[in-house]
Amino acid sequence: MRLLSFSLLFVALLAGSVSARFSDFEAFKNKFNLQENLGTLSIYHEPYFTGLSTAFPESCEIRQVHVLQRHGSRNPASDDGLSSAIKLVEMQERLLNGSLPINYTIPNNPFRFIKSWVPVIDIRNTDQLSSMGRVELFEMGREVFIRYRELFDADVYDINTAAQKRVVESAEWYSYGMFGDEMANKTKFTYLAEDESPGSNSLSNYNSCPVYYENNIDLKEVNEASHTWGNSFLPSIINRLFPYFSNYNLTVEDVETFFYLCAYELTLKDESDFCSLFNPSDIMNFEYTYDVKNSLYGGPSSKWVNVLGGPYIHNLANSLHSVYNESDHQKVFLAFTHDAQIIPVESALGFFPDITPEHPLPVTHNPYTYSMKTSSFVPFAGNLITELFQCQDQKYYVRHLVNQQVFPLTDCGYGPSNSSDGMCELSAYLNSPVRYNSTHNGTDIFNAACKAKPANVTLHY
Repeated sequence: MRLLSFSLLFVALLAGSVSARFSDFEAFKNKFNLQENLGTLSIYHEPYFTGLSTAFPESCEIRQVHVLQRHGSRNPASDDGLSSAIKLVEMQERLLNGSLPINYTIPNNPFRFIKSWVPVIDIRNTDQLSSMGRVELFEMGREVFIRYRELFDADVYDINTAAQKRVVESAEWYSYGMFGDEMANKTKFTYLAEDESPGSNSLSNYNSCPVYYENNIDLKEVNEASHTWGNSFLPSIINRLFPYFSNYNLTVEDVETFFYLCAYELTLKDESDFCSLFNPSDIMNFEYTYDVKNSLYGGPSSKWVNVLGGPYIHNLANSLHSVYNESDHQKVFLAFTHDAQIIPVESALGFFPDITPEHPLPVTHNPYTYSMKTSSFVPFAGNLITELFQCQDQKYYVRHLVNQQVFPLTDCGYGPSNSSDGMCELSAYLNSPVRYNSTHNGTDIFNAACKAKPANVTLHY
């Protein structure tokens, strides 16, 4: 097991150095917050569902908690097309060396900040967590331990994680937040390679599904939709910005890169003058780019969504059902992965009923009012938490939290209050037509459709 070599003092100092962001978050309440509308590059924040109470119901006791957690804020990745580290570093160099010629003689040129600008994206940090990402996961682990403290009665806890470095490191910081200096003794890590070798699992579901991965299923639709949508909303921004350059025709790729520089500079230093190039409508259209892509690539607009999300839900169902087995005492279930793996799970759970393969998100306009906003469901450090309660009527009830906000389940009845409280009785939850195939046969469906290799690890989520 690879362990982190740091002290609680370092964590405290690091947390103190970035605490301003959390204060800023509170200051933006009830206002448009650019940082919360950048798709999967958004900072962590709670979504705005129905305002249901997140407190434990008075008549119930918590019996299990299941955490599906995205990694924390990161530097640009190596394989993200125009948002890849190499593309962004190239743009930084073009802006500094004048090959993207800014006309500084124009009064109030919005690019005038480039004269004193110091780039922060470093190719050496490609794919790595940012300092904020480490703090986010440490704090998440601390908060989960405090909220579910009564469930933490085991000697060792299984930590299931996709094997990519930033996910593993996120899991380690999270574990350190839960257990502090005892982390090494309290955790047992299971690393799932991001290829087909682990067999059916939902922490690397695309790569572990050979049929989907090797045949590039959904990729054509994703690329076509991205191209069409980009050509719908980017030209007006190009027309607004190109006069500030000398003898240069600004391109769609240039403007997209400015968006990514805005997002990643916010991630790495909490501010970015590139963001001032855009108005709220621009930002929401940029956000919609991520929603369209994730919806089509294994999300609710894909015919493969229930296949890809099925293994996690099947494992979750088995773990929830184990509460009836008095000899099975596991109460805390922890899994770490990427945003692209969480969306298929939430889709297969029925979170986005307005989006289907037959009725995908449109690519000619932004409808604004639709369920699957990646900014809200899978920002950096986003999570899906499943709670299992036993109530005074001796029945078990399930509740989902998305980024610490109760998700309003509507397909399987109510909790013991007989009102809309986000809870469903366990049997009704598992047998709802919305998720029946996944809860009962998710792994078998995945294996058959994907021609997946036999699983070489035993997972409980």
